[in-house]
Amino acid sequence: MAAQNLVQHAFMSHKIGLRAQHLGLHKAICVLMGWNSSVPCDAITCVPEILPDEEAFAQKEDLMLWPPLVVIHNISMSNNNPEQQKVIPIEGVEAFLRGKGLVGGKIKVCLGKPADQSVMLVKFLGTFTGLGNAEKLHKYFAEKKHGREEFEHNTSNNINNSNSLEEETQGGQLEEHLLYGYLGIAEDLDRLDFNTKKRILIKSKKEIQELANAPVKTDDKSLNKIADDKY
Repeated sequence: MAAQNLVQHAFMSHKIGLRAQHLGLHKAICVLMGWNSSVPCDAITCVPEILPDEEAFAQKEDLMLWPPLVVIHNISMSNNNPEQQKVIPIEGVEAFLRGKGLVGGKIKVCLGKPADQSVMLVKFLGTFTGLGNAEKLHKYFAEKKHGREEFEHNTSNNINNSNSLEEETQGGQLEEHLLYGYLGIAEDLDRLDFNTKKRILIKSKKEIQELANAPVKTDDKSLNKIADDKY
């Protein structure tokens, strides 16, 4: 009830100079609670509407980290038996990704949080091309059933025991079996190291894609402005 009251206050507040911040708070709480964050502009008040699980998760996925990055987990590091943990260094992760043709151009691989080699971040440029490359890597893990859902399922149910891990790593590259990954979203902020977190923004993936697909203006005024900016 207190959260509902806070959402209503954030939506209805028209305090000068703080309207955008209040609407941002309204959206953040709705996404966190699984409520519909879309409210008609002419609405006088806001009554939180609970979304179905699928829609609630889609709403969470829309709030992506920018510049785009992919969070990678070494699932063996979640094993309680140190003898079953298999460390894969940053250089090994980058070499594996490039060898598979999964990343191209400028990227940076660094440790996430905790800094025990269990979480690594693959950071891309904040461009449409960078986003496309990040989505390509995200899709690779999803198609191999090594995405967010599978990682959370395996670790929460303690499926990653020593026997299953040993069976899974028989044959093929170690990285291919142990690495799980997904596109970073707002709820992954706690996976980021301090330096990455202080430089990261949260943006709507839908709005970025709409901007990418928007028609290019070619009127004379636009062309003249481009020329003026260039010279």
